[in-house]
Amino acid sequence: MDSSSSYKAVAAQRTASGLPGAANEAKSGATDPHLRFYKSADGYNAIMSWYENALEGVSVPLQSRYVETRFGRTHMLVCGAEDAEPLLLIPGTAGCAPLWRNQFEALGRHYRVYALDVVGQPGRSEAGTLSLLNNDVIEWLTDVLDELEIEKASIAGNSVGGWMAMRMGIEAPERVSKVVMLGPTGLTRARLPVKIWFSKVLSKKQDANALEDDLTAKSVSSPSPKGSFGTFDRQLARLMALCTRHYRVDRSLDIYNERTGRVHISRGLRVLGKFFTAERKSYLRQFQVPGLLIFGQHEMFFDPNKVAERSAALMPGLEAVVVPNAGHGAVFDQPEEVNRLMVDFLNRAE
Repeated sequence: MDSSSSYKAVAAQRTASGLPGAANEAKSGATDPHLRFYKSADGYNAIMSWYENALEGVSVPLQSRYVETRFGRTHMLVCGAEDAEPLLLIPGTAGCAPLWRNQFEALGRHYRVYALDVVGQPGRSEAGTLSLLNNDVIEWLTDVLDELEIEKASIAGNSVGGWMAMRMGIEAPERVSKVVMLGPTGLTRARLPVKIWFSKVLSKKQDANALEDDLTAKSVSSPSPKGSFGTFDRQLARLMALCTRHYRVDRSLDIYNERTGRVHISRGLRVLGKFFTAERKSYLRQFQVPGLLIFGQHEMFFDPNKVAERSAALMPGLEAVVVPNAGHGAVFDQPEEVNRLMVDFLNRAE
């Protein structure tokens, strides 16, 4: 059903045995089913190398664990006492478990932490597909909880991962203790960052190193005179650059038509709506568990103060915080403050 051991030991064992790992995947060829969401085996290898390197500075022991789900074998990084309260961490689109590296120590002191690699996203999970247009996400997370033999857990998610956590609080509240949403999608209509996309991403998509340097140097938009705030987290910038260069988002989101070799336009627009439009108010009012909403002060997609106030009024049991000197990724920009907010909220008796 699942396996568990130290992360580095598992990575070494998979490489030696010929199982999917950074070195062996690069040699196996792009026909390997694990590679169908990547543009090449070399690209997969580059992202898996990033995965391993990003964990080098983590100071707490991490276990690598797999569970079977109806959407494919799911990998996670685990830390914290085995008898502690469980906490699932879900990254955003094109993210994976190592992006929580600044949370492992702080959260692992209090909880049994399970940082998930979302099926079909970059990471160690299988290349299955989770549709954003139905209840696939709910069924996948329910399978994960069942396989871990966890009746009820707190769930935290960043960006689209926050939307997934929110949906669990609506669709399966009996499986959720508390929810933390970090800059989630689905609460309001968002601005499409056209300028950043075209000037920073598309113009340099063939050069991951240049894009990483640019993202790290430039930062997120803000109302300041210079139009920017802080700097991108270096590891986040590197993964964004590698995924822009090597990762097939169209296939992972199930909007690529294999028969025609083109993006399915109508389905693609519906999926895009999940990123940049709000869920119905009647749906959001069904949120049934204690929740914490965290935005950065310089959120680029919408006015964080207005959305925080509106969401707290709309969703029962939800409190909202706007973190100063942070952008869309407050969890990266101000990790110590975000960790403190999460621990205080999750430890609080309701």
